[in-house]
Amino acid sequence: MGDIRPPATGDLHVSVEDLDAAAEYVERLKQYVDDTIGYEMERIKERMKGDSNNAQAVPNGTPFGAYEDARMQWQALTRSTANMELHLKAISNKLAGLKKGTEDIAKAFRDAEARNAANGKEIERMLESATPPPAPGGTPTTYPYTA
Repeated sequence: MGDIRPPATGDLHVSVEDLDAAAEYVERLKQYVDDTIGYEMERIKERMKGDSNNAQAVPNGTPFGAYEDARMQWQALTRSTANMELHLKAISNKLAGLKKGTEDIAKAFRDAEARNAANGKEIERMLESATPPPAPGGTPTTYPYTA
């Protein structure tokens, strides 16, 4: 199989703004799937019902006819349409999960940046309050013992 090396992350830069923009884009994709494509699927199903004013005169008839092959084709189309609806719902759910995951990652980076900024300010405060180093050749003033 070979060695699996970890990714090189030395120049890794995360843009929280880009993550937020990606989450918004995924939301727009989800809305497109839910609204536009979902609407078209409903229209297809309505058209598949046929014209209710002109009912079939033949028992067990389909819009394709009443022969066995026509019924088989109609059943295949009905299954295909139902499968497409299930796939659209799955895509919508996956897009919702992708959006939430992207938002969670952005929040984690925002929180980490806030913690890093707070830690940086604390380090600066500690460094500013520390005693300066002794002059060259001098003895440190903080050591209680002299040799």
